[in-house]
Amino acid sequence: MYITGIKAGKNKRYLVYGDEQFLFSLYGKELKRYHIREEAEIEDTLIQFILQEVVFKRAKERALFLLERRPFSTCMLREKLSQSDYPELVIEQVINFLQKYHYLDDAEYVSMYVNTYSSKKSRKQMVYDLVRKGISKDIIELHFEEVEYSERECFEKQFQKYTKGRDLEDRMVKQKIFRYFYGKGFQTSLIEEALRK
Repeated sequence: MYITGIKAGKNKRYLVYGDEQFLFSLYGKELKRYHIREEAEIEDTLIQFILQEVVFKRAKERALFLLERRPFSTCMLREKLSQSDYPELVIEQVINFLQKYHYLDDAEYVSMYVNTYSSKKSRKQMVYDLVRKGISKDIIELHFEEVEYSERECFEKQFQKYTKGRDLEDRMVKQKIFRYFYGKGFQTSLIEEALRK
């Protein structure tokens, strides 16, 4: 393969392009070690060696470091690695490795997320947030089928907290409360029932 470009990237690394396609990013001393320079040929065996022995190991370490700090969905971690200039092929290998050893599990992420926010957010809001994090609706729905979740209980806690000290006889205040909880994804019937009481 022919090296068509080497550009400065993030964190003192250089983006290496072969035949106009992004191959990988390396540090300056690694470019020298592997004799990689613009307008030079590079053997396919060397490309594979660099991808597996240098880039994959580095990406795996980065992913494990990120997962030590906080949980990630598969999509979120894929995006984070992509922002760090790792090639798609390597990112997929890292994702497969992490899933194989259960370091990365979207079903587990959903479970942790729901446990954390079930007393603060409506089911609709949690589903919306999880879908935005790249988790499939099937995984989310499966979780809600398997666990007990009382939206009424969550709503009542939030309603008591939000309405404390407010004049619930005032129509404008009631409208504001309705809009607030409707915007949070709570069922209309729950909001109307609480306001009637």
